[in-house]
Amino acid sequence: MSYWILPAALAAGAAAWFIYFEVVLPFAHIRATLRALATRNFSTIILANQPRLFKGSAADIQKIAELLQQLDRQVSDEEFNLKAILSSMVEGVLIADRSHRIRLANDALTSLFSLARPPLSRTVIEVFRSHELQNALETALVGGQPQKIELVHEISSGAGGHQLKHFDVHIAGLTPEPDSSPTAALVVFHDVTRIRGLEAVRREFVANVSHEFRTPLAIITGYLETLLDGALDDRAMTKKSLDVIYKNTRRLSLLIDDLLSISRLEDRAKLLAFREENLKEILLKVLDHLEPNILEQRAGIDIAWDAGAEVAEVDGTRIEEVFSNLVGNALRHSGVEDLRIRIAASRKDRDVFITFADNGAGIPYDDQPHIFERFYRVHKDRSRDAGGTGLGLSIVKNVIQAHGGHVAVESMPGRGATFSVSLPLHQNFLQDAPGRNA
Repeated sequence: MSYWILPAALAAGAAAWFIYFEVVLPFAHIRATLRALATRNFSTIILANQPRLFKGSAADIQKIAELLQQLDRQVSDEEFNLKAILSSMVEGVLIADRSHRIRLANDALTSLFSLARPPLSRTVIEVFRSHELQNALETALVGGQPQKIELVHEISSGAGGHQLKHFDVHIAGLTPEPDSSPTAALVVFHDVTRIRGLEAVRREFVANVSHEFRTPLAIITGYLETLLDGALDDRAMTKKSLDVIYKNTRRLSLLIDDLLSISRLEDRAKLLAFREENLKEILLKVLDHLEPNILEQRAGIDIAWDAGAEVAEVDGTRIEEVFSNLVGNALRHSGVEDLRIRIAASRKDRDVFITFADNGAGIPYDDQPHIFERFYRVHKDRSRDAGGTGLGLSIVKNVIQAHGGHVAVESMPGRGATFSVSLPLHQNFLQDAPGRNA
């Protein structure tokens, strides 16, 4: 019996060795590999030189691992490309699922709406508080038809302030296959606030121009009808009619000139011809032209002009227009008998500063933020009687900004007004100071 024990033990040991190294260890290796695949670890899969029993399975698992690794790279590349595209877009973009919960959003969306926290995993109605947007999203998800709406949203502008922004919103359903129902929706927000603002300015501008033309034309038409109805025989009436017609025709001519000036100011490069000019001489030329008005008003003009502030690189014709409007504005709207206008200029670094101060009636506080707007008048009836078009200060602002300068006003009602103008001495300095027109 003892002769059989040793061979049996050796056979059992060999069998155990074979099972351990040819079955147990390869199986444990394959199992560990499958666990790695389950945890998305595709980079450490090595199943080469497996025993014959597992060679086929190892090869299949190796192929699966390689395919998964390739698919993972493809998904990562597509995710990177998607993020790059979304981050480069100025439009706000989000993707919402069928429960209206936001699954993806780009940084522009957070910026456009000044969101305090990321919108991910929140519902559309929770983030935007708009039932119109929610209904359009639901329509796109249920019916599959693209939707377009305009959203007006109140957005915090900091320091407790708020701003109304306008957005064109496009919504399209996302379907996994053609002819299937949308499982999500793509929502794109395009900020059109500036466009809507320009449209409002254009409408207001057209309405103002129409009104400004209608009034003198109606007066001219009325007096012409009076003359045609027989007033030509009345010499006094004829003279009065012609005087009124001439005055309103002149008013129309000034209005057209001012409108053309503003139109040309839209293109700084084509408009302005810069050269070195003596600003003080330009002012004296303006005062010479306005001398009849100055004498009529019995106004006193004081000039304090530093020698270093006399010469600057400007468009002399346009600066003459600026000076004429500022002095003429003080003469027309002073409201006092002993009007004094003090004009002072000084140089500081690369700029010349000019002030036009008067002791007139001043400007009401509520009107001061608007006086550089087109057609804005503090006293509308008095301005028209004085011959103003309501465009003079708007032209001043546009000309000064086209030069790279700045204009402002300070006034205390009943104690006069001071208009301050700053101009760069040389236009090449503009390249060193971006945004100085802001």
